[in-house]
Amino acid sequence: MAEKIRFAYDNLETFAEGDLDRRGRKGLADVPVHFNAVRLTIKIKTDESDKRLHRLTELVARYCPVDSLIKAAVPDYTVTWVSSQKLEGSGRSPTAPGVAR
Repeated sequence: MAEKIRFAYDNLETFAEGDLDRRGRKGLADVPVHFNAVRLTIKIKTDESDKRLHRLTELVARYCPVDSLIKAAVPDYTVTWVSSQKLEGSGRSPTAPGVAR
């Protein structure tokens, strides 16, 4: 998506964690064998505007096949975008709706 909208970024990292009831995989309880919660954090370093970053997050949520698959399979799925964007010369980091800084 970033390439498609010509969104420039210097670095992107993803971190995922989840909750799984292992009793289901061991056959000890009648519970799902898959994750019941997944938390994904995406850290991005960019000088793009907050508006463009927000647009990227919307496009990824809508068109990413992996994101769609996890949304369909995991009841409690959250994605948090964290930007290390810094405004040149201002010494402060901007905050955009839906994006943690």
